[in-house]
Amino acid sequence: MSSHRGRKPLGRLLALGFFVSLLGVGACGNNDGLTVTAEAQASCVGEDPTDAMKMAGATMLPGRVCGACHRTGGQAQNSPWTVSGTVFSAKNSACNSGEGLPSIFVEILYGQDDPMGAYRAGAVQPNGRLKTNSVGNFSTAQKFVAPIRARICETTGADCSSATRVQTMTLKVGADPVTGATQRVDCNLCHYANGQALTRIYLP
Repeated sequence: MSSHRGRKPLGRLLALGFFVSLLGVGACGNNDGLTVTAEAQASCVGEDPTDAMKMAGATMLPGRVCGACHRTGGQAQNSPWTVSGTVFSAKNSACNSGEGLPSIFVEILYGQDDPMGAYRAGAVQPNGRLKTNSVGNFSTAQKFVAPIRARICETTGADCSSATRVQTMTLKVGADPVTGATQRVDCNLCHYANGQALTRIYLP
């Protein structure tokens, strides 16, 4: 007869694992395990997200700082983004207003000429044409040549070149000012009333 000494029954191990997993979810404070950190909330001060906004997915947390979680070491480190944000209908739209604009083109542009002549400032970078979803959110994990600039527009065409409603940012971002190293671009980190950009990303 074989001995079971030193071995734990499979049922007890499974029960223990299930209990530990419950502790992990409960510690986060809600059913989907998401903690909306202060860093993520920085662009939406005083606006607590609704339960629906906290559900994991592409339409979650409009106006918040996406890169607070979508980065190495963040809650969504399995889905790190290089550029992300939300396009609104007005410069002072609240995060919970429902004023995010769908189907808006977001184009990632070269911020400066290539010294070797491979590209020119203002041209759209490869895979640099995004489109906002139903709440105005956009995101990508594509790597871009830094620094970048961005352009948004509403058009029925294939890009912003023939758009009548278009906004182009003037600042170059995405590169460390000292080392030149590429940095993650969290558009919502600057684009709010008290942020560096002073307004939302919006189309007038």
